[in-house]
Amino acid sequence: MITDLRQITIFQDLPDEGVERIMPMLKKRQFRKNQVIIYEQDQNGDVFIIRSGSIKVYSLLEDKEIIYGVAFPGHVVGEIEAIYYDDYRIASIAAMETVHTWFITKQDFLKIVDEYPSVLRRAYWLLVESVRILNRKAQYISFLDTRLKAANLIYDLYCNLGMETETESAYIIDYKLTHHVIANMIGVTRESISKVLKDFQDEGIISIERKTITITDLAKLRSICDSVGHVPPKHRIWYA
Repeated sequence: MITDLRQITIFQDLPDEGVERIMPMLKKRQFRKNQVIIYEQDQNGDVFIIRSGSIKVYSLLEDKEIIYGVAFPGHVVGEIEAIYYDDYRIASIAAMETVHTWFITKQDFLKIVDEYPSVLRRAYWLLVESVRILNRKAQYISFLDTRLKAANLIYDLYCNLGMETETESAYIIDYKLTHHVIANMIGVTRESISKVLKDFQDEGIISIERKTITITDLAKLRSICDSVGHVPPKHRIWYA
């Protein structure tokens, strides 16, 4: 669990006195699995810092869910709405497992931004990065088929969460995802993603055990992603 404020990207440039100044502003909150932390359209400017666990950023439309991204310890959510003049929430956020957070009120966060410009600068950098990710995501959700969408997602998870196994040529994705969640991340049906994942297993590209994906042929997976054009060195699409 994160205990040092400077492990959080937007706060990592703070001086010691800045950390001492801000820590009393932080309140602890815990959320159980599937508990909604923020509802879309809420008028609430609180900023949440993830200390442990993971969350999903999503929207619901006619009982259909689309997942925009998943965030892990060290990420901050709500900082853009806090800075913007209209603080209504642009998406919902829910815990995917037990989550421990710090939260800061909008008023306190704006004080921090005024006193420590490095926080605002890093928040801006993260916003630009998010826009780049969303642009790429929109492009291939619109134009790629289910197989290519799934390959890109798995490769992205490898880039962000991949761990080398005892077998040098295999990599385990250190995060469990159900077929339902994967389908909602790339905007397809559960049935279609199940078929593609089975195809990948039959082709020796991945193996799946207890909701955990192991990549057994990274080169082949990468070649599928490369078939649609240039893949950025920092292949980031879904890990927000």
